[in-house]
Amino acid sequence: MDGHWTQYAAIHYNWGMSSIWAIADTHLSFAKPKNLARFGERWADHPERLAEAWRARIQPDDVVLIPGDVSWANKPSKVLVDLDWLAALPGRKVLLRGNHDHWWRRVEEVRAIVEPRGFLALEGDAITLDGAVICGAMGYIAPNDPYYAKDTRQDRFPRELARLEAALIDGAARRAAGQPFIVLLHYPPFTSDGQPTVFTDLLSRYQPATCLYGHLHRASEWALVNNGDDGGVDYCLIASDYLNMTPMRITDEHRQLVPLLPPHAGSIEPARITE
Repeated sequence: MDGHWTQYAAIHYNWGMSSIWAIADTHLSFAKPKNLARFGERWADHPERLAEAWRARIQPDDVVLIPGDVSWANKPSKVLVDLDWLAALPGRKVLLRGNHDHWWRRVEEVRAIVEPRGFLALEGDAITLDGAVICGAMGYIAPNDPYYAKDTRQDRFPRELARLEAALIDGAARRAAGQPFIVLLHYPPFTSDGQPTVFTDLLSRYQPATCLYGHLHRASEWALVNNGDDGGVDYCLIASDYLNMTPMRITDEHRQLVPLLPPHAGSIEPARITE
């Protein structure tokens, strides 16, 4: 793993003081346009609003974490236009797989597509970037969640639990004293009613400073979301509609974690994104 990332060190590591930002669930669909406004007002003209907010905040040497549901594309050839659109925005981007990222198959194939466009991709591993350790895995619905249904074909729950632990082990081995340690998940690590899971048990054991996640798109889910400190880990939902299409700052230009203060979710009740 270290050898894989070393070849990009000159591009990705040797920068001056910069900030880390995050936003999940960009849900781009330029190859086959979708009218996401049918999912609620917060999705009206969302690429234009995202680009405007992004350019107003993010500098070229900043880092942007995008933990999942990057694109609606269902195959690698269809995701290229979405990746090129993201690549044209300022900042260096780190991608993670989401449940709608059907274009994302083997991570080695994904890296062959995204790295020439300036992206990094995480899947059960970690990197050290601009003074922070960043690791990630997609995650999944835990067995104690009311929505859990065993996936007998792909067995996603044990796979994603193992990937999260591998990512945390890698990140903990890289972490120096006082260094920000950020975990990315797509699925929330808590149950849909806010209860702890084996995912939160792992996070409590390895004690990253921050865990960022997306996936949740309803005000009824937002009302139960876990934001803030729990067991020594600072959790924050960063789904794009929850953030009103505005990336959230995670660290400042001095490479220090900033207080995570997501916007008030409001009273809009968007439809569940299920396609």
